[in-house]
Amino acid sequence: MSNLRKLASQTVVYGFTYFAGRLLNFLLTPFYTRVFAPEDFGAITLIYSYITFFNILYTYGLETGYFYFANKSVVGNGTNNGVRSLPDPVAGTSFISLLTSSLLFSGILILFSPWFAAAIHFPNHADFVAYAALILAFDTLIVIPFAYLRKAERSLKFAFLKLLNILLNIVFNAFFLLLCPFVLSHYSSGNLYEFVSAIYEPGHGIRYVFLSNVLSSLITLATLIPEIRRIDFRFDKKLWQQMLRYSWPLLILGFAGMINETLDRILLAYRLPGTQEMRLEQVGIYSACYKLSIFMTLAIASFRYAAEPFFFSQMKEKGSKELFARILKYFSFATGLIFLGILMYLPIILLILGKDYRSGLEVVPILLMANLFLGLFYYLSQWYKQTEKTLYGALISVGGAAITLGINYIFIPRYGYMASAWATFFCYFFMAASSYILGQKFYPVRYDTFRISLYIAGAAALYFISLAISDKPLGQLSWWMYILNTFLILLYILVFFFLEKPGSILKVKSRSAQEI
Repeated sequence: MSNLRKLASQTVVYGFTYFAGRLLNFLLTPFYTRVFAPEDFGAITLIYSYITFFNILYTYGLETGYFYFANKSVVGNGTNNGVRSLPDPVAGTSFISLLTSSLLFSGILILFSPWFAAAIHFPNHADFVAYAALILAFDTLIVIPFAYLRKAERSLKFAFLKLLNILLNIVFNAFFLLLCPFVLSHYSSGNLYEFVSAIYEPGHGIRYVFLSNVLSSLITLATLIPEIRRIDFRFDKKLWQQMLRYSWPLLILGFAGMINETLDRILLAYRLPGTQEMRLEQVGIYSACYKLSIFMTLAIASFRYAAEPFFFSQMKEKGSKELFARILKYFSFATGLIFLGILMYLPIILLILGKDYRSGLEVVPILLMANLFLGLFYYLSQWYKQTEKTLYGALISVGGAAITLGINYIFIPRYGYMASAWATFFCYFFMAASSYILGQKFYPVRYDTFRISLYIAGAAALYFISLAISDKPLGQLSWWMYILNTFLILLYILVFFFLEKPGSILKVKSRSAQEI
C-alpha cells in the first residue's frame, strides 16, 4: 500500500508539472501574437520546429536507455565476473556520451551557422542558428540529471526545476520584449536606461526570444550541478554500445513522431508560393491557430497519464476487456464534448490570439478533430505495449509520417496551410484506424464501434448544424447563436446519458462490449 501511495503521489507531481508547464508555455502564444507580426512569429515557429527535430538527434534515445539499463544488471568492464548493477556508471556513460555529441553537434552548427542559416532561408540571421545550437546543447545536458532525479524518486525537485525553467523563460521574454522597449521609449538617462541600452538593441525582437530560452536553459543547467556532481563519471564503452543498440530504434520513432507534429510548419516555409516574408506570415498564422487545439491535447494527455499505468495493472484482471471497451466509449464522448465546447464558443476562444492571426481559424475544426483521433490512437495503442509488439507501433507511426509528408509536399503549393491541417487529420485518422484493426488481430476487444462512431460523428454533425444556421461568418456569432449552441451541447450530453443509462429503453444494435 505504501508503494501505491508513493506511486500515486509521484504521478500527481509529474502530471501537475507537465500540465502546468504546457499551460505556462501556452501563455506565450497570446503574448507573441500581440508583440510580433505574423511573419516574425512564423520565423520563431520555424526555428523551434528545427530545434524540435534536432533535439531527437541530440538525445538519440539515451534518456529511455538510461532508465532501462539503470534498472538492470549490465555486462561491463567492472568486477563481479563482469556483471554489476550500474545506476551511477550508466548515468556517467550516458552523460559523457551526450556531452561529447552535444559539443560536437553544436560546434558544427555554430561554426557553419552562416551556411545553415542560408540553407533554411535566413541568410542574414546566422545568430538564429547559433542560439538554436546553444538551446539544443543546454537542453540535452539537463536530460540525464533530470532522469537521475526521477530515478532517485526526487519528484518535488524535478517539478520545481522544470517549472523554474519555464518561468524563467517567460520572465526573460517579458524583460526583453516589454520592459526594455518601455524603458528606452520613456527614459533618456539614468542607471536603468544605461543598463538597458547596453544589453538591448531595438528592432531585434526575435533574437531575444531565443536568447531568453538560452538563459533559462543555462540557469536550469546550473541548478542541476549538484546532481551532475553525484554522477559517477566513468565511461563504459561496452555498456555504451549496448545502450546505442537499445536506443537507436527510439531515434527512428522520435523522428516519425516529430514529422507528424511539426513537419508541416517546415514544409509550409518551403512549399508555399510567394516571398519568404509571405510564407513566414502563413506559417505564423497557422501555428497560432494550431495552438488553440491545446485544450484537446491537454485533455488527452491528462487521460494518458492516468490511463497508461491503469491499463497495465488491469490487463490480466477478469473483465478487463469489457472495462477497456466501456472506457473508450466514454472517452469518445468526452473528446466530442471538448470539440463542441471549443467550436461552439470559438469567437471567445479566438480572443487568445492577436487580430492579425485570426484569419486562419478555418483550420481549427480540422485540427481539433485530428487531435481527437490522435487521442483514440493513444488509447488503442495499448495493445502493442501490452503484447510486446512495439514494432507495429513504429510501423504505424512511420505510415503516419509518410501521409504527413506526402500530403503536405503535394498540396501545400495549391491549398496552403489548409493542406497541412488536412494532412494532420488524415495522418491521425490512419494511425487510429490502423491501431484498431491490428489490435483486433493481436488483442481483440469488442468495442462498441456504433456508439463510439455515433458520439464522434454526432459532435461533428451538431457543429455543422450550428454553422449552417448561423447568420455570420465563421468566428463570429450573434447572441442568440450562443444560446442555440449551448442548447446543442446540452442535447449532446442528454443523448449520451439517455443511451448509457442502465436499462435504457433504446436498444442500439451494435457490437456491444457486453457481448465479450
